[in-house]
Formats: sequence, structure tokens, C-alpha cells
Amino acid sequence: MPSSPTVADAQAFLPLPPRDYLVLFALAEGPGHGYVILKTIESGSGGVPFDPANLYRSLRKLSRDGLVIESAIRQRHTPGVPRRRYSLTALGRRVLAAEASRLASLTDAARALKLVSRS
Repeated sequence: MPSSPTVADAQAFLPLPPRDYLVLFALAEGPGHGYVILKTIESGSGGVPFDPANLYRSLRKLSRDGLVIESAIRQRHTPGVPRRRYSLTALGRRVLAAEASRLASLTDAARALKLVSRS
């Protein structure tokens, strides 16, 4: 039985490319398919557009790295090709938490230098 990923495993992925962080962050609340992930990223980043080609490139990389898992879901009312749904793995959740902590430390340093106001 494989052991659960450790903090050291997560640290090996840091720093995450911003695009990968946004994809993992979009999956933090639960699984989603490409369109939902895209819209979550765009709304959470202040409306910054996110190219679908980059989304799927990131999802393939994150899947290869074991941070995201893909499953095919057949839609009851929609015939044809099943939708692909993505979710965080245990390692993916640890990597996301480690990167969020790293970014929070950087933000704290920026606040100490009065580059960012407390809000």
C-alpha cells in the first residue's frame, strides 16, 4: 500500500508555475470539467482570460505529475463523447497548500515593506 505524500514530496514541486497554481486552486473545492475550471480561474483572477489550450496543457502536466486525476463521466442527457472531469489527488492538495503558504509568506514580506496594504 503506497504511503500518503509527505510535505517534502510537495516541496519538490515548488515554486509552481502560476498557471498550474490557478488550475489546482480551481479544483480545491471539488472536481470539475474543463469549462468549469476555466470559468473558476477567470472569475477568481479578476476576469483575466485563460486560454483553453493552456488549461489542457497544464492539466496533462499536472496529471503526469500525479497532482490531478482525470475521470470520464458520461452525461445522461447528452449523447456522445464523455466529459473529462478532473480532481486533486492527495499530493495535489498538499502541493497546493504548500504553494499557498509560500505565496502568503511572500505577501507578508511585501506588507512588511509597505508594498501591499493590509486589507
